[in-house]
Amino acid sequence: MTDRLKGTVCIITGGGRGLGKAMALAFAKEGAKAVAISYVSNEVYAEETRQAIAETGCTAYMTPVEVTNRESIKSWISQIIDAEGQIDVLVNNAGINRQGPIDTVTESDWDEIMAVNLKGPFMVSQEVLPKMVDSGGGRIINIASVSGLYGGPTTAHYAASKAGLISLTQVLARWGAEHNIMVNSISPGIIETDLTREELASGGGAGVVALTLLKRPGQVDDVASIAVMLASDEQNYMTGQTISPNGGSYFTD
Repeated sequence: MTDRLKGTVCIITGGGRGLGKAMALAFAKEGAKAVAISYVSNEVYAEETRQAIAETGCTAYMTPVEVTNRESIKSWISQIIDAEGQIDVLVNNAGINRQGPIDTVTESDWDEIMAVNLKGPFMVSQEVLPKMVDSGGGRIINIASVSGLYGGPTTAHYAASKAGLISLTQVLARWGAEHNIMVNSISPGIIETDLTREELASGGGAGVVALTLLKRPGQVDDVASIAVMLASDEQNYMTGQTISPNGGSYFTD
C-alpha cells in the first residue's frame, strides 16, 4: 500500500464489479481518503466492493445511481460533497454493450447504449466540474474502449458511443485546462473480468485474443494501474489523451 492518492476523494460510476471494482480498490490502496461507487441494480456486488474498500481503511460509499437521469446524478454528487467537501477524481466507467452486426441493431438498442455510454459521462462530468473548479482542480478519467478507436465490427452502437466518449474527453480537457482539471480516457482491449470470462472461453472471444500481439487477454490491474497514474500527481502534464492497453491489437493483420 502506498499513498499516491493520499487525501483524495474519488468517485466511480459502475464501480460495483469488473473494471470499476478494480479501480475502486486500487484507489483505496493508494491512500484515497474516500472512494464512492455507483451501481444500478446489483446491490450484492456493490456491497462486496464497498466492504473491500472499507477494509483498506478508506471511507467507502455505495449509492444506486442512474447515469441517464440528471436528478439521480445530482443527488449522488450532493451526498458526496456534503460528506467529504470535495471531489478530486471522477471515473466515468458505467457502460453497457450488446453484440451484433450493424443490420441487427435496433433503434432502441442504439438509444439505450448512447444514453448510458455517452450521455451519462457527459451529465456526470457536467455536474462534477463546478465542484472541481471550486476546490482548485481535479481529474476526470473516461473508460472508453479499443472498439471506439478502430470501429468494433460487431458492436456498431457500442463502438460509436466509445468513439464519442473519446471526443468528449478532448472537449472536457479543453474546457478544464484553465481550471487545473485534467481529463483523459483509457481505451482497453479485451480484459478478463467476471463479466467477460465466459466470452473469452467462447470461439468469438478466442478470436479477439488471437488478434493481439500478446495472444492473451489483459487483466483488470492493467487498467487500474493506468487509472491510478492518471488520478495522481505522478502525472501532471497529460490531458486530452487516450491510453489503450490492448495487447498490441493494432499491430496485427
